[in-house]
Amino acid sequence: MATIFAVYNLKRNQRTEEFDNYLIKTKIPGIRGAPWCTDFKTWKIDKVFGPAVSEPEGELPAEPPYMYVAKIEVSNLDAMVSFLGTDAGKEFVKSWSVYIDPTAIFTMGHEV
Repeated sequence: MATIFAVYNLKRNQRTEEFDNYLIKTKIPGIRGAPWCTDFKTWKIDKVFGPAVSEPEGELPAEPPYMYVAKIEVSNLDAMVSFLGTDAGKEFVKSWSVYIDPTAIFTMGHEV
């Protein structure tokens, strides 16, 4: 099983309430309903608490550097990649590209 993370911000001038509604009604059910997805959770980052290291460089950011983090458990990574290459997959990604800043990333990881 693969674990994929999405780390992203909204584009400037996008309303978080509208995006949250889109997530709840479209994105989360769409991914959760895919046969290759076994779990999908998204967290909205609310505030910066403090440095994660003992000797931080510079000031803490006033705002979190990212707004959302999503964790997607994928049972079949090849099936997910294949889906993203289909017309339906491209439309699915395009639907949230209206909201998401182009610096957003998908990354893969494992528990340590």
